[in-house]
Amino acid sequence: MQKKRICLLLLATLLIVGLIGCSGNNTSSPSQDSNTKNDSNSSTQELKVICVGTEADSYTKIYQGIADEFSSNNEYGVKVKFEFYENEQYKTKLTTLMAANNVEDIFFTWELGFLKPFVEAGKVYSLQEAMDSDSEWKARFLEGVLEPLTFDGKLYAVPTQTTFCVMFYNKQIFEDNGLSIPTTYEEFLNVCETLKNNGITPMSLGGSDAWIPAQFVQQITNGIAGIELYNGICDGTRKWNDPAHIEAAKEVQAMIEKGYFQDGMIGMSPEEARSLFMNGKAAMYFMGCWEVSTFISDDCPIKDYVGAFILPAKNAEHNYINVGSVDTSFAISENCKNKEAAVAFLKYYTSSSAQEKLLYEAGRLPSTKIEVDESKVAPLVSEVISISEKFKGLTPWWDRVFGAGEGVEFNNTCTAVFAGEDPQERFDALQAFAEENANR
Repeated sequence: MQKKRICLLLLATLLIVGLIGCSGNNTSSPSQDSNTKNDSNSSTQELKVICVGTEADSYTKIYQGIADEFSSNNEYGVKVKFEFYENEQYKTKLTTLMAANNVEDIFFTWELGFLKPFVEAGKVYSLQEAMDSDSEWKARFLEGVLEPLTFDGKLYAVPTQTTFCVMFYNKQIFEDNGLSIPTTYEEFLNVCETLKNNGITPMSLGGSDAWIPAQFVQQITNGIAGIELYNGICDGTRKWNDPAHIEAAKEVQAMIEKGYFQDGMIGMSPEEARSLFMNGKAAMYFMGCWEVSTFISDDCPIKDYVGAFILPAKNAEHNYINVGSVDTSFAISENCKNKEAAVAFLKYYTSSSAQEKLLYEAGRLPSTKIEVDESKVAPLVSEVISISEKFKGLTPWWDRVFGAGEGVEFNNTCTAVFAGEDPQERFDALQAFAEENANR
């Protein structure tokens, strides 16, 4: 049985160099080793976890399954219950709960600028003491993955996965049309042109959620300007209306004009766009590799034909500078009445047994150092792991870095560009917004 130590974000340190500038192996956790089931007469307290997910997402059952395992045998007498919400709905709900000081015990969070305002408002419980007092827990994590969730020297959430964007593709459609994985940007455009000429929609994209057009623009930009632009915007030496952003936006508009995306893209939901790909109505689908869980599920009609590749850079020297970061991080509300039990659950969720379950059953890339049994890994997961080993740098989504300020405005700018508005005017407006925001 072949095993190897997983090294999915091999340049975690490189990733964190940018992150800091932008943000101001055990199978059970130590707390679980001596756990015994509760006496049948003892009362059971519920720990609620709010998280992003929908009924169509196969991973939600796996998440709750891990919670059920913890609930069946812990010394705190608690039962963990997940509540799932669609992405944009979740953002609204969490913001509302935070404003009302009524956040559930444990909540899903993105890193950096998304989490920081809640920390500064005193709404998030610091995990630093718990981490410092448990060297085994601290040692589990891949190098650098805790930094994006650390503010003023204190840790406020733990990542349970890592992720990055890939181009999923239908191997059968590619084969039927005599196509292979493109290795250059020109080859990628030729693939799109060939598919369109053959009556096949090249790419499916859900434009109703602004972050989706934004991640595509960001990836094209990475391939034009590399990680230097990302770091420059973070430290203030480069501007949002940088020529690379304008060039990337024009590239995307050219793809739209040539019919490389499905009709009605702007008004289409992420679920609808994914469905087009899954039902063979589009050859490619650009999304975070968290979608692997959907594509390896028995419910996926094209389960045996889904592959993945990295979108080639327009400027070849910037290949493998990719959009990606830590993922599915969980934080504990300051209002949580049983913080000790909540911490114990986070330790269990990041134990080797739970991380292996996420990898083997959901195709989720771990945030911890685990030994991988390759015989248990789905072929698509193996492809994604192989891709990760080639990275030269990762840039987190801008709305995670700058949160509700420039991050959301970047998303809106990219959606406007997808809708045909002038790239120069839109990015000039974004830069003006950033300058005004900086002076407040």
